Amino acid sequence: MALERVARKIPASLWNVASEKLIDLVLNSPNASKMPSDLAKTILYYWQRDQLATEVGLQRVLEASMILDLRKQLP
Repeated sequence: MALERVARKIPASLWNVASEKLIDLVLNSPNASKMPSDLAKTILYYWQRDQLATEVGLQRVLEASMILDLRKQLP
């Protein structure tokens, strides 16, 4: 499923919570070195502009979580 469709399935009212939880997992991931630097820079760009809780910002964090395979870290 495309990241755009996944992000749209998350209610907009939960984008902030979802992006915060995912960014915490991404930052604490033991696989952090797998994230491409361009994606890390994009996430930082959205974070600095307080736009991680937008549809596009959430898509980038979802992309990072897929690359880092965060399924193994979820409770």
